[in-house]
Amino acid sequence: MNENKTEVFQELIKRSPNFLDRPLAELLPMRFMGEVAVNAYRGLIARLDDLPLSLEEKESRLRDGQDAGRALLTIEARIGELYKAIPDRMKPKGSSVTKKEEIAGDNKSAKRKHFEQAKIISEHPAEVEEVIKEAEENEDIPTKTAVLNKIAYKKELARQKDKREKTQFEMKGEAFIYYTKLEQALSFIPTTPPCDLMEKDYLRIKAIALLIIKRLEVFQDGTTTKSLPGTN
Repeated sequence: MNENKTEVFQELIKRSPNFLDRPLAELLPMRFMGEVAVNAYRGLIARLDDLPLSLEEKESRLRDGQDAGRALLTIEARIGELYKAIPDRMKPKGSSVTKKEEIAGDNKSAKRKHFEQAKIISEHPAEVEEVIKEAEENEDIPTKTAVLNKIAYKKELARQKDKREKTQFEMKGEAFIYYTKLEQALSFIPTTPPCDLMEKDYLRIKAIALLIIKRLEVFQDGTTTKSLPGTN
């Protein structure tokens, strides 16, 4: 590993205790150096057990990497705060980066994506702290990707919770229970069946599949469901 990739960033942070007071234009190159350093540290940590270092030296490298990760997340959050303060007319056009722009590797789009990610990080300090704590517990380095993934995961959990609550409000009693059971069953059934089944396995799976179909055949067309007891 090139030691300069990590040492330059560490020295920069140590010599600039008030680096968060710097303007956006100065924080951006610091973020770049931080990303390079964190990636280098992650590569080092991944092969730390194979290196001829003492336990104290390995622990020191890990702490340095975690410090770099925390510093980079702090910089990201600060960039996000400063970006939000910029008038909309002065920001890059568009509120988000399209998949087409991302694939094309457009430089302006890439910059806008980095700003958007920094903004998201600045708005979720709790998730940042969770990722830092988890990295410490797992002897790992906290990263921007881990924070963004955690934020996305929590948003998805919240979306699913809202969906369940809305469904429960709209569906009452046995209807909601039945719907929930079907939804749970669906989540367990693989989207595609296994290939190259032995005949005996195929017959067993087919039997249970036909039983499930039999239980649900009343919903096969709308005209049949209208005749169910309790429906109009």
